[in-house]
Amino acid sequence: MSTIEVRKVEPAALSPKGVCEYLSLSKRSVSTLIADQVLLAKRCGGRTLVDFASVKKFYEGLPPKTVAASIPNAPQSAAPSPRRPTALRTAKAVRS
Repeated sequence: MSTIEVRKVEPAALSPKGVCEYLSLSKRSVSTLIADQVLLAKRCGGRTLVDFASVKKFYEGLPPKTVAASIPNAPQSAAPSPRRPTALRTAKAVRS
C-alpha cells in the first residue's frame, strides 16, 4: 500500500484582503502597515500583492499576549462605591 505525501505550499504573495483574513486585521491596519513599509507590497497591473514572507515576519515579531495584565496607572478601588438612594427609599423617608 502506498502512502500519500502531502506538501504544504506557501504562497509567494497575498492580496491585501488575504492579509486581512490571515492576520485578522482590518483593511486600514494592513494599508497602514504597507504605507509604513512594515509589509512589503508590489504592484502587478492593477493588483497589489503583499509579500507573504514579510507578513510572517511581522506576525512572528509581535509580542506574546500576557494574561491578566494590569493597566498602568489605573485607579484601584479599595471598597465598593456607596449605594445611591433610589426613588422608593427616598419616598419612604419623606413619609416618615
